Amino acid sequence: MTDKKIIDLETRIAFLEDTVDTLNKLVYQQTKEIATYQDTLKTMTQHMKQVQSDIEEFKPQNEIPPHY
Repeated sequence: MTDKKIIDLETRIAFLEDTVDTLNKLVYQQTKEIATYQDTLKTMTQHMKQVQSDIEEFKPQNEIPPHY
């Protein structure tokens, strides 16, 4: 191989290594974000269940009117 081809291959390898490193960082960040979103969704689901439970307890048809 000529020196020019070797230099070209080394340049391409360096570029590919940089690209892989960038993609790895991006995947790591997205994994953290997804975990945060899952925790938030879990918290919201628990909150909604509590609100639903509170609503079930406070149905107006379950209350006795004041004139009774």
